[in-house]
Formats: sequence, structure tokens, C-alpha cells
Amino acid sequence: MKVINIIAPNIKSGGGEELLEYLLEYIDENYVDIKVNVYVDISSNIENNQKRNVIVMTSKLSKIMLFFKLFENVIYFGNLPPIRKSKNSLVYFHNTHLLMSLRKIFSTNSEFINKIMYLIKQIYIKIFVKNVDFIVCQTEVVSKQIKKKFLYENIKILPFYKKCERIDVEKQFDYCYISLAHPHKNHKKFFDALKILEQKKLPLSFAVTIELDKLYLIKIIEEINKNDIIKIINFGTISKEKVCKLYAQSKCLIFPSLEESFGLPLIEAVDIGLDVISSDLDYVYQIIDPSLTFNPNDAQSIADTIQKYKEGNCPKSKAKIKNNISELIELIL
Repeated sequence: MKVINIIAPNIKSGGGEELLEYLLEYIDENYVDIKVNVYVDISSNIENNQKRNVIVMTSKLSKIMLFFKLFENVIYFGNLPPIRKSKNSLVYFHNTHLLMSLRKIFSTNSEFINKIMYLIKQIYIKIFVKNVDFIVCQTEVVSKQIKKKFLYENIKILPFYKKCERIDVEKQFDYCYISLAHPHKNHKKFFDALKILEQKKLPLSFAVTIELDKLYLIKIIEEINKNDIIKIINFGTISKEKVCKLYAQSKCLIFPSLEESFGLPLIEAVDIGLDVISSDLDYVYQIIDPSLTFNPNDAQSIADTIQKYKEGNCPKSKAKIKNNISELIELIL
């Protein structure tokens, strides 16, 4: 039985965690002759089974030492290559913060220590990236940025994602925004747009998935809901199954994010039959043809586009990519 090693100790939440879980499920179901060793953070919910050995990294030191260890048939799932050359190996890259310029790093709203860590990781990648056979990423835009930033050419574009099953449920929301509330997800500007629509007395309903400890955003939601014109329901952090149900209960996905390495909700929503109105940015057009777009830095533009879609006569959103998960796995078999 062949063994694949997946190094993912810095995957803790969000889209990265979802992709990792799907990758493991897909291997379990489709490759009977493969066993997986997966190295994860202590917060991970991934469990052992007959084909999967889960090794939990309990300290920062254990995570660091992992990158000194000699592996083969290995996927480094969290953007960073190993310190030693690994045979039959790849890095799966999905963090655009590691492609930012020095000026952009220090202009973000992140804490200073996070800015320093972005910079250190960029230097680390540039030094050690040749210790893998390939970098795999999700879009042509990211591929070009990697080539420019790290002077590395062996790049494969292999996006993958788990599709939602279509279910027949009643529509309850005009729009949904499926995303955790990281700064680049642009929730503040999105809510500013809803305040503009509230002033126009437009009754609209929105479903969001903001972590319950984001008290500043929760307070804004409460303020908007008080006037009973715009209705926002926050579901907090929810499972993949509930995400899929929320898509089905909504008429349209709105996606005002400022930056994505992929933008998983875009393709998930289109696959399940939703239209998408989104930021007018390159990452969107790598994945779908949206129904309408807006300037994500302009609350008025977001508000106008929400209203325009609600009025009807907009084109259907269309997918532009396919699921390449089998091609990814075949790279290291």
C-alpha cells in the first residue's frame, strides 16, 4: 500500500480546513490502495480511520521540526515548503497574503506581529521553494504572482472544491454572504451599503456567517436590524452541510471580498444554481462569470448593484473551472 504524507499543521479554519477535509475524504473513497499520514494542528477535528493516520502537532516546536523531516510522496498543504529536499512533493498554495508587497503588508489592518510573520514567511518560501517538485495553486492570477514573487516556474493550476448537493427548500433570503469575518472579506463596507439601502426603505433579507466573537460587526448587525427594513440573520460559524443548505435557502450570493486566492463560495454558489454579484476584481473572473459586479471599496456601488439585481433582468452566473482533485493527487502517485 502506497503512503501519502500531508503536512498541514498551520491549517486551522476557513477554506483551507474545508479543502483539507475534502482532500482526505476523496482519497478515502477513491484510492483503496493508499494510506495517508496527515499532520495537523491540535485544534483540528480530523480523525483517524483505517486508511488515515492523524498525527497531532501539540507545540510550535513540533511544527517547526516537521519541516526538517525527510518525506516523500508529500503534499505541503499550508503554503510553506520544507527545509530539506522532499522526493515526489508539492506545496499547495492558497494564501495571497504571502504574495503581498512590503508596502501592502504594512498598510494592512493586521497586528504588527502578523505583518512581520508575513514578511518572514515570504523570505522563507523564496529560500526553500526549490525543495519541492511543484507549487500547485488555484488560479492563473495567483500563478503569475508566485512566479514574479518567488522566481519559481514549476507551477500547476489545479483548483479543487467539494460540491454541494442540490436540495429543494424554500427560499428565505434575498442574499447570502458565506464568509468568516477576516478584514479582507470587507464586511464593514458591505454593511455600509446595507445602511444606504435602508435609507431607501428597501426591505431585503441577508444571511451571513460571522463568528460570534466579532463583537464590532455583531453590534452593526443589531443596529441595522432595529429598524426592521433590512433584515440580517447571522448563523455564526457553521458546518459544510449547513453552508450548502444556506445557499439553497438564498436567491443570490453577494461576495464583496477584496482579495482571494480562490474564492470558494463563488463556485459553490454557481454549482448549486445561485447567481452571484461580486467584487469587480480579477480573482472573480478566474472562477466564474458573475451576474453583476461592483466596486468593493465603494459602499454606494455595492448598494446600487444589490438593488439592480433585485429589480431583475440580469444574466445568470456561470462557472469557468472544473474540480481537479484527482489530477492533484496523481501528481504525487
